[in-house]
Amino acid sequence: MKIEIQEINLNDQDYPSRLKNIKDAPKKLYVIGNKKILDQQGIAIIGSRNCSSQGLKNSRVFAANIAKAGFTVISGMARGIDTSAHFRSN
Repeated sequence: MKIEIQEINLNDQDYPSRLKNIKDAPKKLYVIGNKKILDQQGIAIIGSRNCSSQGLKNSRVFAANIAKAGFTVISGMARGIDTSAHFRSN
């Protein structure tokens, strides 16, 4: 399966308005999925790169429940907890 990653620059119209207004806003964002949801309420999930299997499972379950509640799941996409938050829970 090929995953499409979209790049959004700080000056792009699609850059989230709330993020643009913070000090030292990221110059670029990389988005997988619907970039229009970036202006919705979101919760960031970040954690260890060297985590336990239980930590990975908890991250997936937590993220699934956050998404079901209508929030956007945000992370830095680092290995470990961050990446796990974007995979479906079994």
